[in-house]
Amino acid sequence: MSGVRIHNTVTGIRVPRTRLTRLAEIVLRAQGAAKSVNLILVADSTMRQLNRRFRQLDKTTDVLSFAMEEDIDPLLGEIYISIPTAKRNAAGDGCGLNEELLRLFCHGLLHLTGTHHPNAKARAEMKRLEDQYLSHLEQSRKC
Repeated sequence: MSGVRIHNTVTGIRVPRTRLTRLAEIVLRAQGAAKSVNLILVADSTMRQLNRRFRQLDKTTDVLSFAMEEDIDPLLGEIYISIPTAKRNAAGDGCGLNEELLRLFCHGLLHLTGTHHPNAKARAEMKRLEDQYLSHLEQSRKC
């Protein structure tokens, strides 16, 4: 069974839980992953610590995905999103925070299901999939 557990560690932020859950269902089903994920929303300080520990980069980032090592685990993995970085991204892209959270979550889900972007061609494919799944999410709201 696919699904998402959302853990918001940042106070004063309302997240689009229903849309995030629906997006997880869409992406996980399409990618053939019948597992659940944890989404953890954090501050820049926490994200910087995670980035330093796991990627040896001493700076914050917008999204990190961690796959579970055991294939038998019902949990596919965990996705961490920095709320302050997502806010900065949204302001720079001229979109709202909720839209940016959905995009980052979709990006993390794609990483957990095996899509990566080591080069320009792969980045373009990742972006195409993000756009496809986010469009599907918006279409499902109209029904």
